[in-house]
Amino acid sequence: MQEMVDRYLAILRVENGMEFGGMTLFPLSRDGTSPLRYRVLSETLDDGSVEVREKPWASVPELWLVNRSDDMVFVMDGEEVIGGKQNRMVNASFLSAPRSELMLPVTCVEHGRWHDVGPRFAPGEAAPSFLRMEKEEQVRIHLRSERRPRADQGAVWEAIAARQREERFASPTGALNDLYRHRAVSLAEYQRAFPYMDGAVGLAVALNGRMVGADLFDQPATAAKLWDKLVRSYAVDADMAQRHEPVARERAERLLKRVVAARWEQFPSIGLGTDLRLSGDGAIGSALLYEGTVVHMAIFRIHRRHSQGEHGGIASASARRRMHFRTET
Repeated sequence: MQEMVDRYLAILRVENGMEFGGMTLFPLSRDGTSPLRYRVLSETLDDGSVEVREKPWASVPELWLVNRSDDMVFVMDGEEVIGGKQNRMVNASFLSAPRSELMLPVTCVEHGRWHDVGPRFAPGEAAPSFLRMEKEEQVRIHLRSERRPRADQGAVWEAIAARQREERFASPTGALNDLYRHRAVSLAEYQRAFPYMDGAVGLAVALNGRMVGADLFDQPATAAKLWDKLVRSYAVDADMAQRHEPVARERAERLLKRVVAARWEQFPSIGLGTDLRLSGDGAIGSALLYEGTVVHMAIFRIHRRHSQGEHGGIASASARRRMHFRTET
């Protein structure tokens, strides 16, 4: 399994970076094509071929996904679904088999609501990179002990609340999605500044002068469909008011190299394929593999002594900015 990931990383190219408002984005490209054919969650929720709903006995950490289509469906780690009794985010990337049903492990991202707003969930945003990175550590722990990708619900709620306090913004239900609505104008500016580059299979991102993470896919079509959502998810943590030296392309290349020959742990996927969790030289991440293909890989740059708050949960937003951007990548 690790050899497949290393081969995939070896043929990636880091393209020239684009800069705007404290954020630098490096498109990632590669030669070759993927043998896989699938659709992404947002388009299948929109056309009704996939339904996400509460279980008959509603449970915060689990939803029910029904794929009525003849296609595989890709669901990305950190994707938000809106509706039901609470908005949730998905805990791990996976492929749903055609004509299948499965239990969907999720984490609530709306603390103050527990009543139905509709029978079905609609597509939302992607969780901010800081939230995905910290959740990555938590999910790894639960995969080892329970074989289920579960996160620390209380820590996630506190992280969202801390960020809203930092923004001087209060959501009536503590909803992560309301933060995106609050930042809609500035996030639209980032979208315009970072359009999808034809042929890109992913992106690596630096915020406020430091490398933060990367998302990589098996094919350009997937990257193109999820590009704007991912740009917004990284841009939520960008600071337009700060000025930094340009981030060199070599820094993005070094981030990718940190996970070559990293230590990988292998777990069953929620759906099709294999869920890999990596721990490398100053980086953590995950990869979904199916039939010899890396469908999705997420990499996050960390400094382990800074990765948690005082009590072992997700650090506050202000502390996160001080900590994660203190040490050179």
